[in-house]
Amino acid sequence: MTRITADQARDKAKAKDPSATVDAILAMVDAAAGDGKYEIQVRQFGFGDGCYYSTEDKWPEFGKAIIKQLTALGYQCRIRCYEGQFVDMWLEISWKGAQP
Repeated sequence: MTRITADQARDKAKAKDPSATVDAILAMVDAAAGDGKYEIQVRQFGFGDGCYYSTEDKWPEFGKAIIKQLTALGYQCRIRCYEGQFVDMWLEISWKGAQP
């Protein structure tokens, strides 16, 4: 059996923890807001994966938990895609507020 370090074990556990992923996404939001932006596109954490190319009830539970936490904080979240020669998918996170 291969031995793993405590740091490796923590990293492995964090990869399955929606709260840790939300914290990482919020750091991206903070950086973008600091640049004067009102939305980001997230392809990391599985959101660029084709598994979101279906109805919401078939999305991975991990992704749904992340979106739930972000919307509870007031963010608008949408899975977006561009269908060209290949399908490009991402999670769009916006903090623009109400649109007229």
